[in-house]
Amino acid sequence: MSSPWIPAIFIFAYLAVVLYIGIFAFRKGRATGEDFFLASRSIGSVVFFLSLFATNMTAFAILGSSGAAYRLGIGIFGMMATSSCLVIPLTLFFIGTRLWAVGKRFGHMTQVAFFRDRFECSSIGTLIFALTAAMLLPYLIISITGGGIILEALTGGLIPYALGGAIVALVVMGTVFFGGMRGAVWVNVLQTLLFLSFGAIAFVAIGHSLPHGGLAGTVQWMLDPGNNTAKTPPGASSIAAAIAHPATLLTRQRIPWQVFLSFMLIPLSSIMFPHMSIMCFTAKRVTAFRQTVVLYPLCIMLIWLPCVFLGALAFSEPAVTRDMAGGSEQLQTWLEHHGNPQPGAIETTALTGALKNSRDPAAKALLQNVQAHGLEIEAVGPKTTLKGRPAFILLLSHTNDAALKPFIYRIAGTNDSSVLLNLLKLNVTPWLAGILAAGIISAVMGSDCHQILALSTMFTKDVYDYYNKGKQIAESTNVMAGRIFIIVLNSLAYLIALGKPQIFELATTYAFAGFASLSPIMIGALFWRRSTKYGVLASTLWVIAWVLLQIVIGQKHLPPNTVVSHLLGFSISPAGSLGCYGFSPVVPMTIGSAILVWAVSLITPPPSNATVERYFPQAA
Repeated sequence: MSSPWIPAIFIFAYLAVVLYIGIFAFRKGRATGEDFFLASRSIGSVVFFLSLFATNMTAFAILGSSGAAYRLGIGIFGMMATSSCLVIPLTLFFIGTRLWAVGKRFGHMTQVAFFRDRFECSSIGTLIFALTAAMLLPYLIISITGGGIILEALTGGLIPYALGGAIVALVVMGTVFFGGMRGAVWVNVLQTLLFLSFGAIAFVAIGHSLPHGGLAGTVQWMLDPGNNTAKTPPGASSIAAAIAHPATLLTRQRIPWQVFLSFMLIPLSSIMFPHMSIMCFTAKRVTAFRQTVVLYPLCIMLIWLPCVFLGALAFSEPAVTRDMAGGSEQLQTWLEHHGNPQPGAIETTALTGALKNSRDPAAKALLQNVQAHGLEIEAVGPKTTLKGRPAFILLLSHTNDAALKPFIYRIAGTNDSSVLLNLLKLNVTPWLAGILAAGIISAVMGSDCHQILALSTMFTKDVYDYYNKGKQIAESTNVMAGRIFIIVLNSLAYLIALGKPQIFELATTYAFAGFASLSPIMIGALFWRRSTKYGVLASTLWVIAWVLLQIVIGQKHLPPNTVVSHLLGFSISPAGSLGCYGFSPVVPMTIGSAILVWAVSLITPPPSNATVERYFPQAA
């Protein structure tokens, strides 16, 4: 049996187990909405913690974190993991427990149902549903993207990205379609145990085989003054700076302090994610939150620390970078469309400029090949071959030339989500790679089941059931409506995932920032008697405006040098991300949202006294 198929066998075995759990849960369930969507609010403490933790782990936690560390260094751990360790347990303790209490008392199954009842609003609740559904869709795309990347990378392309993503999407959809919340929870128990084990095993296995003498030797090599030249200033953000100063990847130098502080607000998104808030409703007792608050930080460390550390160290292994560059979407676009420029394709002038300055024998041979055909150097393209292979692929396989390094690393950076997978392929046996791949894909799918189920629950209860109020609709009909929505939504997410978006940017730009900036709505609803539906509306419209603005910026439709851009302190990164006076958009989004909830609520009439007294009963 060829080695590329060995990891696939382990992954398929794991996916088969996941699908069986969903079918088994279907046999144990009851045909009621509360059982399908909330497992009859019967989840115990241990299962609640394992499932809640898996619900908040995605491809972002493993593939996204290691890819970001490859580009920006281990400061990613402090920026994302440390803030999550502090903020998420606090939100679960102060907000999650209170949300559980009101859900238990008034029968709420979604956060939209809670907002509608708390603020006596209908259309605003529908607006919140539409916004949260739109912002959660990127999270679904992340999971499908991660599954496709894993299967393609570990099978050497035998299972293409599109097919790999489809397999993961179908298994997740089948699990949720049959098992509902009970199936999702049971699957998450298995997934949490798998990906918690993955971190330690991968760290030891890969670390032992790293060049320069394992983990310790590689760290020393990156810190060696001889490998940190003076060609570019320390802390510069370019790829050339990282090559000249690999030691910066072991610090926070490559992350601006404004961005680092901005991400302290990102974990506020956890309690506003529909799948997380719905999980809070499933606990059997409020004491289930106690173990979660204590164990959550430890599990975050077990997942993030090895992934971030290995991602940063991978920068020192040229073979990993060459494989990442060779598998990049940018390279494939160039090979397919050279001569007919496409968005995202490699600029031929950048490659030819690198070749001119290179002393690599393969590069010189390529130049001679071009000149022998009477062509200009700028004519070099994907059809220019050496030894029957595209010239650039050959260079990726053999070159370690200083002139070509920045170019190759830049191309590799567009495929950073595959760094951990390439480390596995190059440093462990196919059998161990397969076992570890099952752990990776378990994290990728860890929240996918809950995300799909959460959106299905919201659609069924907050739209279909709500707007058919007064009609005699059977519980089985509600469940079927939810299942149909699962199919439609998952299909849409898969079609978008075919574009293979970058995981880290997709999550932080459209999912985390948007949900974090909605957190003032939840805090006001739970803790402030005077908060009003008009404050909620103003905050929601503010978030919508910022999300749309980021989409416009990302599509390059708004020039950065306009008067408005200067007044608001806007800046555009080379990747198309928006900044505001150096801070990430989550800062103005969250602060503005909080101010609007407070200010607008003070000048608008509150809900009726009856409603306020229901949620804030006065002591006798």
